[in-house]
Amino acid sequence: MAIPSIPQQTFPLVLAVFAGSLLPAQFATNGALAGQWPLTLTAATSYLEGALFLFLLLKAQRLTPDWAAAHQAPRWAWLGGIVGSAYVVGSVLLTRMLGAALATTLVIAAQIVTAILLDHFGALGLQRRRINRTRLLAVLLALGALSLRLWGTG
Repeated sequence: MAIPSIPQQTFPLVLAVFAGSLLPAQFATNGALAGQWPLTLTAATSYLEGALFLFLLLKAQRLTPDWAAAHQAPRWAWLGGIVGSAYVVGSVLLTRMLGAALATTLVIAAQIVTAILLDHFGALGLQRRRINRTRLLAVLLALGALSLRLWGTG
């Protein structure tokens, strides 16, 4: 009996679910640390741990940067760490004020709206993918879910 083939989209979907499940865990762990330390120290520690983990992955894969190729990237492409740091600080603050579930819901809703706008306008080097009825409906459904979470009873 032949083993059925796995659809090509399965791995990215599983990876997305796995990565997405890490978001509330990151909120909770950073929030717990921020209960003991100042906010900026918590965020710096989170980034230091992440940088160390990535450094170990680079070493394990024996990868070295091609700085000549890196200089071809637009200047704004180097701002990812700053954006990420602001994200970590914001997520820690939100989690402490609202709890992990509501903070995660708000962040995901903001990510969905921002992502569809970035795609629509082809901003930050992304391939342009115009908003269509299906994409708009997906955003409205996500915002509807957020509304239920914010204003629903129970």
